[in-house]
Amino acid sequence: MYSIFLVDDEELELEMMRDYIHWEEMGIYVAGTSTNGRDALEKIEVIQPDIVLTDVQMPMMNGIDLAQKIRERFDWIQLIFLTGHDEFNYVKSALNVGAVGYLLKPLDLSEIESVIEKVKLRCEEVQMKNRSIQMTKSNILKELIYEKDEERIAVLTSSFCKLARCPGSSHYALALFSIDHKDLMDKILEDCMTQLSSFLDRFFLGKKLEATFVTYKEGELGVFMDATQQPGHYAWEDMAQAMRDSLDFTVTVAIGGQAGKLSKVQALYEQTKHILNEYFYMGTGRVIYAEDVRGQFYSEQTPPFEKKEWFEAINQLDFEQTARLLHEYCAKLITLRINKKQICDWAIDLIGELLEQLHEPVPDSSKRAELYHSIYNSLTVQEIEAYILGAAAEAISLLSERFMDKNSKLAHRVRTIIDQTFHQPITINSLSDQVYLSPNYLRSIFKDKTGMTIHDYLTKIRLDKSKELLGDGSLKVQDIAQRVGYESTSYFISLFLKNQGVTPNEYRKNI
Repeated sequence: MYSIFLVDDEELELEMMRDYIHWEEMGIYVAGTSTNGRDALEKIEVIQPDIVLTDVQMPMMNGIDLAQKIRERFDWIQLIFLTGHDEFNYVKSALNVGAVGYLLKPLDLSEIESVIEKVKLRCEEVQMKNRSIQMTKSNILKELIYEKDEERIAVLTSSFCKLARCPGSSHYALALFSIDHKDLMDKILEDCMTQLSSFLDRFFLGKKLEATFVTYKEGELGVFMDATQQPGHYAWEDMAQAMRDSLDFTVTVAIGGQAGKLSKVQALYEQTKHILNEYFYMGTGRVIYAEDVRGQFYSEQTPPFEKKEWFEAINQLDFEQTARLLHEYCAKLITLRINKKQICDWAIDLIGELLEQLHEPVPDSSKRAELYHSIYNSLTVQEIEAYILGAAAEAISLLSERFMDKNSKLAHRVRTIIDQTFHQPITINSLSDQVYLSPNYLRSIFKDKTGMTIHDYLTKIRLDKSKELLGDGSLKVQDIAQRVGYESTSYFISLFLKNQGVTPNEYRKNI
């Protein structure tokens, strides 16, 4: 449906045109009215209708002068003149300023319909031409992103400025719109891009802003606009809320902080892309501004995670403590802006260690690939945190089920005793005395429920602790042996070599 603006200094005639002509049946709606040329021009500059129907003879500014000023600013607006039988000389002037047609007073409905049909054809031609221009501008901007040759950049810039009717010195701002979950079927993603493009088209049209849309890759849409017309924060936030309300998918928006000339589009894109990538830390479905990124500290050193305390919380079936420790650590990762690969590698190793703690089978290649896919395809740190927490919740549930079994509970109790007293002399007899079972029966139950012998489990715990202590250069190997429960240093060294393939001192050098 096209919009029309009506201008006539006779208020009664203006009201009759507005209220008694069946515009909607002709595919037209009245966008506004005015009783003089000056007021009309001010309103038209804001409304920018498709069609202006104006009287010729008016005070202050006649219809011919109004048409000339409209043509200077908005050459795509279609003009129709309203004139009396004795004003035919004005009609000649009207046609000279590009009017599509004229209507004689008193108005005849069939004549109106005939002229409107002609005007609508012109409007369709304008739309087709604009679509062609927009597509060409979009292709130019896409090429400018990747073009390295300075001469080619100059040619592309000149072509764009001619199409956009702007000087080469104009500065542009860029906003990037990214559909959050791009792992959709091609057809669904294509439909989402169409919906997003239509939404943005309506948004910028409603704001009377000129913008060029560029699809750089699947699920990502760039919007270039005149830097002087860039919307403010409130407008962007309103737009984001409207997207959340009207679209079935979420979109993250990055607003570039610096405007640039067309010849510098590549730098503008890279800067805005960097802002967009911040969603990994800040979350998706929101607007991210340059100031959100400016001054951020990016660390390459991953902070230590209190794994022992975390695994203890899991073994004690304490979900709240498990979640709290994990959340606090992930908050550190976000603050330090640790890169995604490091965080993903840490998450995969942690889940692998969790399975080992549960004495679960090592994942086969397909399950391992599924784990990698789930972690590396996570959009945010929060999603990775949720995935790990889900694995921890399953572990707690599994442990809870095990504890319901008498023998599993017994094996867990023996592991707890060893975990807490490994630095003391421990024998199978001392353990059997504490759980009131014969040594042989205890051996059998423990091996059945854990897949390990008591001796192997004790050795594992002691050697794991010794590796932690070897990180302290002030401790001698003899001291470490005693701290983990071995009175004989030579036995400790031979056991360490057998299990680790290196001596304690060699291990220390490699830390």
